[in-house]
Amino acid sequence: RKIKQVINVDFLYIVILSFVSIAVLFILTKLSGSRQISEMSFFDYVIGITIGSIAAEMATNIDLEWWKGITAMTIYALTGILLSFISQKSISARKFISGQPIILIEKGKILRKNLFKAKIEINDLLTSARNNGYFNLADIEYAIMETTGKISFMPIAQKRQLTPKDFNFAPMADGLYINVIIDGKIIKKDLKNARITENELKAQLK
Repeated sequence: RKIKQVINVDFLYIVILSFVSIAVLFILTKLSGSRQISEMSFFDYVIGITIGSIAAEMATNIDLEWWKGITAMTIYALTGILLSFISQKSISARKFISGQPIILIEKGKILRKNLFKAKIEINDLLTSARNNGYFNLADIEYAIMETTGKISFMPIAQKRQLTPKDFNFAPMADGLYINVIIDGKIIKKDLKNARITENELKAQLK
């Protein structure tokens, strides 16, 4: 009976810590800002997986005092925020922390020296080029590895998509679309922003 009580207490403790760690992760993520995984720098990635590991350890290790896990996660999150702030204020620091874009292809020619610098194999570069629709390197003006690890391709002038400017044509400007009805309910605030009355909306619906 005592063993069952201990198990129940431990189970409840783990459940509570799991919710606490999730809440802390949510708050820290909000403070750190929203960025896609493909846009994360090396430090963002390391800090992210470290905070996640600490959260998992805090939720499952009943011997770890909860405040220690929260303190460690907070320190890592604040470090990430500080590095981001420093990167915004200093170009030199940004280059050191996030790195610099590296040109991999210039005017259809692969720059092997820069491939080594970017630590990417030629097969990976060619695969990325094919995935972006470039099967002939001669169609590529520049290929640049961004600081996030993503490769951007710039086609030669003859291969780029035509735009209205090429035809000396100026299309009419298109403004933002506003959802005035969501889940069957009229959103009065958005209705006001759209500069339309509820009666006008109902008339259009009819």
